[in-house]
Amino acid sequence: MKSQETQNKITENNVPLLENPPNDMNAQEPDKSEPMTQVQKDNVITNQDLPNPLARYGFTVVILATFLFVVAIYYGIINP
Repeated sequence: MKSQETQNKITENNVPLLENPPNDMNAQEPDKSEPMTQVQKDNVITNQDLPNPLARYGFTVVILATFLFVVAIYYGIINP
């Protein structure tokens, strides 16, 4: 029988725990992050850069209605 010291740490669902997780799995601490450059700041998209939500939804509805109209004509639901 093995002693407690030589056994691996086991979670409740019997998955072994990692003693030393890889560096890429560790979250980067905010104080160690690199400062944002001016180019990165200029490339950030904000709500002010997007078109009006009414225009976005309206455009989507018009495209969807046009597609459904063409499909309805194709299947003979609407006879022009």
